[in-house]
Amino acid sequence: MSFIQIQESQKLVNYLNSHPGVLVFLDVRVAQIKEVQMLVQQKYIVQFKNTNKKIALHLKSQAFVTKEHKLETDYLIAQKMSSHNFPVERPFFFCDDKSIIGEEFYATEYFEGRRFGNQELINLTFEEKRIILIECAKTLAYLHSISLNQLGLGEQEDKSNHYQIICKQLLNSYKQNETKISTNIEDILYWLPMNIPTKQELDNLCLIHGNFQFQNILFHPTEPKILAILEWQGAQIGNAFTDLANLISPYYIPYNNEIYEYNGWQGIETLIGIPILEEVVNSYFNARNSFEIPDIRYQVIISILAKSIDQQIKYKISKDKQYQINSEFLSQAGYSVILNKTDQDPFGIRKRALSDFSLWSSWPVSDRCKSYYYRIKDFLIENVFPIEKEILDQTRIRPNSISNKGIPEVEALQRKAKQLGLWNLFISEPLYGKGLTSLEYVFLSELMGLSYLAHEIFNCFAPETGNIKLLIGYGTQFQKEKYLKPLLEGECKSFFAMTEKRVSSSDPNNFELTITPINGGFIVNGGKWFVSSAPDERARFGIVMGKSSKDMQNPLESQSMIIVDMPNPNIKILRQLEILNFNDYPHSYAEIEFDNVFIPQENLLGQLGGAFKMAQGRLLGGRLHHCVRQIGLTSRCLDLMMNKSESGLVFNQKLKDNNAFQEKLGKMKIAIQNCRLLSLNAGLLLDSAGSQNLRTIMAVSLCKAHIPKTCQKLIDQCIQAFGVEGLTDDHPLTVSFIFARAIRLMDGPCELHLKQIAKFAYVNHLFNDLNNVQGYGLAKL
Repeated sequence: MSFIQIQESQKLVNYLNSHPGVLVFLDVRVAQIKEVQMLVQQKYIVQFKNTNKKIALHLKSQAFVTKEHKLETDYLIAQKMSSHNFPVERPFFFCDDKSIIGEEFYATEYFEGRRFGNQELINLTFEEKRIILIECAKTLAYLHSISLNQLGLGEQEDKSNHYQIICKQLLNSYKQNETKISTNIEDILYWLPMNIPTKQELDNLCLIHGNFQFQNILFHPTEPKILAILEWQGAQIGNAFTDLANLISPYYIPYNNEIYEYNGWQGIETLIGIPILEEVVNSYFNARNSFEIPDIRYQVIISILAKSIDQQIKYKISKDKQYQINSEFLSQAGYSVILNKTDQDPFGIRKRALSDFSLWSSWPVSDRCKSYYYRIKDFLIENVFPIEKEILDQTRIRPNSISNKGIPEVEALQRKAKQLGLWNLFISEPLYGKGLTSLEYVFLSELMGLSYLAHEIFNCFAPETGNIKLLIGYGTQFQKEKYLKPLLEGECKSFFAMTEKRVSSSDPNNFELTITPINGGFIVNGGKWFVSSAPDERARFGIVMGKSSKDMQNPLESQSMIIVDMPNPNIKILRQLEILNFNDYPHSYAEIEFDNVFIPQENLLGQLGGAFKMAQGRLLGGRLHHCVRQIGLTSRCLDLMMNKSESGLVFNQKLKDNNAFQEKLGKMKIAIQNCRLLSLNAGLLLDSAGSQNLRTIMAVSLCKAHIPKTCQKLIDQCIQAFGVEGLTDDHPLTVSFIFARAIRLMDGPCELHLKQIAKFAYVNHLFNDLNNVQGYGLAKL
């Protein structure tokens, strides 16, 4: 209903006259509406013919149209605050009868007064600004001194740590509205839950305003006196200091001359005559009878981050790039507070990173990545290495059944890693990942590779990694909700079926499994083998690639991918497969038969005929991840060999002092370093050039062709140094060797990649302008 319709509504006049409180306030027997004006969106001022007093009608603000927010809550808050003589617009009634003006509303007193924007505040005298900000602080202190019991909310005082809730809410809000990765926001969201402040008496749970800023305060028309605190839509039960942080946040936001929506005072406080921060903060704590001033920069960071995410939400809705620029400006301001608070070492890794300078060198890696690295390292030391052998020994004695159960010890470690945020670190896409680059994940994946179990513990294990990437990139909303979400949460496993038994599967044109389109879906017939994780009873679904068209004029568009739910009576696991007599329990590998399996249309992943392109994207990252994991395993084998060389005697001489051994060790270290550099270069190119760039594809092929074979050779030499002990399961040498041998065939055999590298080499050679330079090539006769 428009305000003209509201003005002419006889129902409103009758409704107002039915409330004695309104008539007493207006000091009339019968109210007669003269005019209705819109003050701001969803707030109307009602003027009367027979009195100069006015009332305000409050409707639900469009900025807070959520399932959780109710207009009646705003009314109840105003009612409770008014009963405690807190400065609010005194409420009269709440009307849920939508026939009166077309929607719910509540009525309050209306005050004539002033609301200051940033520039209006700056234009006041110094003394006026000082009094206004101090009055704001004192009023806020009074709000926080009203206990929840006094407000009838005492049962909520035992609520769990509110800062944990805030951190989770901010993360969810950011991820739901993320359009591109913001490094500063990711850094802040990573830092906040690890630095939750200890409980302080005055940081009590109370009713907080939620957006307490001087812009939301109504002042007397001529005096620096507060008439009412406005805009209570964000009110909630929370920690008192978060409100105070909102009030003082301009002190931490740089002045920008109105370039951005939020214009702070940092750097120009003296120039514009703003009272110093300490005076405003002291007035708040003095009003709460405390002379000890705590550090509330943590809460200021939360306040600035919330503003940054709010701008991001506006950008996603409007596509106005100014909002994105505002968000970046605010996130930089918030992260600067963290840097100042932590002496430029927000994640406490400066000393460790300096001691590992040769590891990090000048690679473009963030401090957040280094923090993840050292936290993963500590997790491995404290939780994984001590029980790793016990777990691997258990897997060797488990029965080779068709359905494998998860290992309780690994699942317990997964829960712990997830709780610590060491989870899904491989995802670089917005909305789902941790904001790490491909290069940064190479560092983390190599570290995880030190343990055969680690990638699974941190939910960075194939085939889930590849399937998650496919679902993020090509899944429908239905598929993401049903299949992607449980994978991200670690609630289930999945498989990826591509390799076939009777054909060379490195060429997908050879596939024999058919995906035949029919009315309402597809029929799948054929077989796959070496399907990893299919025997795991936790595998709820799998992604199957097969031939969906017999038209081979364009063979690259003859393949499709579909999602199959498990279990299915027409999908049979014929047997489990071992690799060099090693059963990778509980995931293992399986030979599967698909016998007239009906798959509904909504389970088609991506476009019909689009599987080849999708597979290349999936396999590119998978190849690199396999190689990097193998580098970690091989590095551990080298460490074990060097430990052995310090105690092993050969003809009364320690092995480490043997000249031949030293020469061999030197060559081995050069070889493993070459592997590391190849993988880091591939990660860097994935970030800088993208996955479709030929140089990136070549860099990954170089890794796949060189690293597995080199690592297999290095591990073989480690086994040789151990002697016959190296052939036992007492050390992770044999499992590392088996894995190295296996990945020479996984995601395409090494020979295929060598052939591809040769093709790239000739392409580069053709475009090498030095070939035509006089004297550069072969001598001319």
